[in-house]
Amino acid sequence: MDDKQINKWLAEGKISEEQAKMMLAENSETYKEKSSGRFLSVISILGSIFLGIGIIWIVASNWDGMPDILKIIVLLGATFGLIYIGYEIGFHKKTFPKTGHSLLLLGALLFGSSIFLIAQIYNVESNASYLLFIWLIGVLPLVYIFQSNILTFLCCTIFCAWFNAIIIKDFDNFEDKDVVLTLFFYQTFGILLFAIGSLHYFLDQFKKVARTYRLIGIFLVLCILFVLTFRLAYTGLGEIGQEITTYPLEIGLMYGIIAAMLIINLLLNPSKSTTNKWENIIALIVLTSIFALNISLGYEFNYILFWLLFNFLFIGLIVVLFRIGYNRRDMKLVNIASFSTFFFLIFKFFDIFSNLLDNGITWLVFGIALLTGSIFFEKKRRKIRDRMNDAHPIMETNG
Repeated sequence: MDDKQINKWLAEGKISEEQAKMMLAENSETYKEKSSGRFLSVISILGSIFLGIGIIWIVASNWDGMPDILKIIVLLGATFGLIYIGYEIGFHKKTFPKTGHSLLLLGALLFGSSIFLIAQIYNVESNASYLLFIWLIGVLPLVYIFQSNILTFLCCTIFCAWFNAIIIKDFDNFEDKDVVLTLFFYQTFGILLFAIGSLHYFLDQFKKVARTYRLIGIFLVLCILFVLTFRLAYTGLGEIGQEITTYPLEIGLMYGIIAAMLIINLLLNPSKSTTNKWENIIALIVLTSIFALNISLGYEFNYILFWLLFNFLFIGLIVVLFRIGYNRRDMKLVNIASFSTFFFLIFKFFDIFSNLLDNGITWLVFGIALLTGSIFFEKKRRKIRDRMNDAHPIMETNG
């Protein structure tokens, strides 16, 4: 609960002045502890990054004069040494947990660097996608062993880089169809992460990882839905129609597996979420829309229908986020919905009125509308927050 809620209870006579002072003091200590923890996390991560740069710099400076076997020993020794030290101080002895997490991240990053450097030693193509896959396979077990949010994020990032390396082999010849394929992948991948994250709730020990998967998935879905609300995103669809429809079974199987996972989450609710029904139904609707767009690529028709569809889906998702955030007393979801609405309106202005931007009056009107909108949304956000405080203290989301 926040200080405003405590003061309100004091004014209403629900708690004594002494109780209010104790609760306010506890809030102050909690805030200081969280702030200190965040600061230490930043310092630990920066220290780990500098340490990693130092190790790579030293190895690189003496690279030509070192035998190949010694290069491999130094790289792998530093990698596994950092992971071991991170485990000891962060998880075994638990003396410095934040530093331990940072060293694990550094070890995972150094492992990836080692793969590419060793590939260079043996003249293996340095941008080969299978090198990223080896890195992914090496990092993934660490996610479950150490239940680390930052390693989970790194693992998802490596997976995306691996996919991009498969689809986009030459960035110098990046074409419209590559953009479309990437959008399709990230939207599907976001829903997949959300579904996988929800399934992790079946095992209590994976709850932390589950939340991270779900939050990354929600973020990707929102970002790609936002992009798909603009007509420019559909440039190049005709060029990949034949390419996509050549693999109908593979595409159908992929979407079928994700849909099955969402249905399992819908029926069994492993996350024990009160909004489970809405979460998975929306995910199924977005997945079905993407699947329908894929199927339609083999036919000639006006893609304006899908442009309108994804605009409605994005607006609908924002409305649902507002509703779920209010029902769950979760200001994080309310804030996400507020910021999404605000940025959606800003970019839609440029999208719709791009031909009028050379007029000063247009910018004047837009500036006034922007300021008015910011005041309006802030008032609405505060109003929702106050209502939730009146009903129940604000809760944290589980993603």
